[in-house]
Amino acid sequence: MKILTVQDISCYGQCSTTVALPVLSNYGHETVILPSAILSTHTGGFKNFTVHDLTDEMPKIISHWKSENITFDALYTGYIGDARQFDYILDIKNSMMNKGGLFFVDPAMADHGKMYYGLGEEIVNGMRRMCEVADYILPNITEACFLTGTSYQEVQTEEFINTLLERLLALGTKNVILTGYEVGGQIGAIAYDGKNKVCVLKDKQIPSYHGTGDIFSSVIIGNILNNKSMKETLDDATSFIVDSILETRSDSTHGYGVKYEQVIYKKYSK
Repeated sequence: MKILTVQDISCYGQCSTTVALPVLSNYGHETVILPSAILSTHTGGFKNFTVHDLTDEMPKIISHWKSENITFDALYTGYIGDARQFDYILDIKNSMMNKGGLFFVDPAMADHGKMYYGLGEEIVNGMRRMCEVADYILPNITEACFLTGTSYQEVQTEEFINTLLERLLALGTKNVILTGYEVGGQIGAIAYDGKNKVCVLKDKQIPSYHGTGDIFSSVIIGNILNNKSMKETLDDATSFIVDSILETRSDSTHGYGVKYEQVIYKKYSK
């Protein structure tokens, strides 16, 4: 499979493109990148980080690809910092996807009840536009609330989760994978296609780390493109994150991300 991922490059911090590339590669997929921006670090816990927006480069890159007749089997979007980029992404979806290609949207824009630094309503609206035509969307609880206009709840009931799932599906997507669902000291994800629900939960690990959502989405996508069942897909992704946290938390100097590389090494070096 040839995947195009559109998200930022955080030069330091183990997230976004720098985790999508190695993770998807280890699931056997060729991964092409279209960076939305370059950041010196991710925005979680660092001060005075630099941001270079790449919106103006996007149409030039896309035009060149079209002249070379380049196409993709899957499109995977993550962090988008400029609302102008949504039109470019949808153009790729409509004109550069192979027959049967899948569109994955990780609306990476919020967590813990708040939008990420510098993002506003125009990004929420753009993410909704992409969700309308996506094959799979992968929001966390906060992102799901912003997308559906639902008031955020730190503690989620089953009724609240079911309402979110129905509202997310009503956006137009074919499949919802809702992440960050917590119940009884466990955390995980629920997949819903309008008929069937699949839920996988693991014991919640402390502390939390930046970038785990990006890794989770990449593992999910890698498995779906390898025709794994949704139960296998969710189990692998949740286990991958737990194992990554366990590899990291004994190192107090490594709070900016998880040591997912060790998980890949142990998984594939046998």
